[in-house]
Amino acid sequence: MTNDREERFQQFFTERGARYENGKLLDFGEASSTAEPESPILSVLDQKALLQVSGPDSLKFLQGQLTCNLDTLVTDQFCGGAACTPKGRMFTSFRLLMAGEDQFMMAMHQGLVESTRTGLGKYAVFYKTELTPDQKYVCLGLSGNAVEEKIAGLFNDVPDGNSTLNIDQQGWLLNVSGSLNRFELWITFEHLATLWDKLTEQFSPAGHQHWQLLNCLAVEPCLSPETANNYIPQHLNLPSLKSVSFRKGCYTGQEIVARMQNLGQLKSRCHRLSSDQQLTLEPDTRLFNSAGKAIGEVIESVQTGQGTELLAVIRVESAQENDIRLNGGEGQKLNCQPLPYEVNPKQELQF
Repeated sequence: MTNDREERFQQFFTERGARYENGKLLDFGEASSTAEPESPILSVLDQKALLQVSGPDSLKFLQGQLTCNLDTLVTDQFCGGAACTPKGRMFTSFRLLMAGEDQFMMAMHQGLVESTRTGLGKYAVFYKTELTPDQKYVCLGLSGNAVEEKIAGLFNDVPDGNSTLNIDQQGWLLNVSGSLNRFELWITFEHLATLWDKLTEQFSPAGHQHWQLLNCLAVEPCLSPETANNYIPQHLNLPSLKSVSFRKGCYTGQEIVARMQNLGQLKSRCHRLSSDQQLTLEPDTRLFNSAGKAIGEVIESVQTGQGTELLAVIRVESAQENDIRLNGGEGQKLNCQPLPYEVNPKQELQF
């Protein structure tokens, strides 16, 4: 059963050529479903939703709960981060934007919004702060060749670093480039209606699967309901992605996270895997080595015109040996690809 937000999504994008199946946005036609990574694409991130945190104690409250250092942010700046249990297991990961002096917006998998609200809410009762799912906004991804030039033509500016571009007080444009140049647009439904034609003159619309492909290529994993509470931040390479601060001080789970970083004894981490076969792999699907030993699990996967790309948390030695298989070790072989960024635990301790 769909909620009001999903119904608004479906009506809005169906009117603009989207194809749905069982309530899920598939694509905007065959061309969008087979687009190459360098194609100029406007991805509808219908799996993302925003959680607003507001009130005079919001900064103090969040600083004591999240892996990222909010004291370094000013209005209209953002960072990546996670929230952990006392045992260091992440129950959500997100991008967080400082929308005002006492207001923050957190973008995450829509299936984690309520559980995140509940998890953080245990501590929020001691502060003057409120956590509210914000259904006014839609998240979009802009990517492809000449994306910066196209954005400059649309908005007369391009955000740099962790600064954002405020769009007519109706949303924000975030530069989320890592190994790939790409941007996220968090915009109200009402304002998107006025921008849609201009956006689609420069970018071809597509479903979230294209953005998933870019996540896989960039090795930038996101938690989902299936993978929440399974991993510490290092498993998903969050310190390497500057989503964990080891100099900010205490937060829930910090002792476990810091100890693992200092000891440097991580046995598994996230890697990009690929196959020349089109495979359907659900999050948390188990992976094995050729001897049949379980070595990890899938985080997310997406089919491409050339096969399948996926992110998985796997044993370090299996990644080094490129020994990863499905179905108890007797199934399809998956190939481990190089990380597009450096992993340096000692250097990350200085962030």
